[in-house]
Amino acid sequence: MPTNLLDSQDVRVEKPISLVNIMELERLSARLNSRAQIATECITYPQANPNIKEVRVAMAEMKVESKPIELVTSVGSCVAICLYDSTSKCGGLAHIMLPNSAIAPQDFPPCKFADTAIPALAKAVREINGKETRLSAKIAGGANIFKFENNTGPHIGAKNVDAVKTALNASRIRLVAEDVGGSYGRRITFNIGSGVVAIRLSNGEIKQL
Repeated sequence: MPTNLLDSQDVRVEKPISLVNIMELERLSARLNSRAQIATECITYPQANPNIKEVRVAMAEMKVESKPIELVTSVGSCVAICLYDSTSKCGGLAHIMLPNSAIAPQDFPPCKFADTAIPALAKAVREINGKETRLSAKIAGGANIFKFENNTGPHIGAKNVDAVKTALNASRIRLVAEDVGGSYGRRITFNIGSGVVAIRLSNGEIKQL
């Protein structure tokens, strides 16, 4: 795997960024998350279930499905949110990048932020069967990929995780499993047929939620 994907000079932080410049902070975060995803995807993973169709979910996107397929994404400091309706065997995955839409411009993808992604994903999953069914959640990601010398507070990954949990509570969705934190990327595979979330780490280790 290339060694310069995460430490290229074009994304290195040389000094603290003023919080007043919100747009600059958002652009930097998007570029850093993009580098993390590229680095994670440079690792070649064999498909866990070759007979099951895989559908990729990109950053700031969501996909919902009722067919027995697998939704796949890769995260670093981002968080993958998997919502599941075990009765109807349908679910969806959202790939959020940042905690709160308050910093966003007027028009933005709802799934870019934790506080807007979860209501949008829950609504989309429930629209599949037309019922106000009870959903459960599994989440993964929120790693501390980029360490800044002058940052003594929570890193962006931890903030993402906290925001996701807050949004799940606000939507009354039970969090049943999580694999968060650390300093490594994760490849997430969400099996819609079974509700199982498989997480593959860069060292080849596989976890199931």
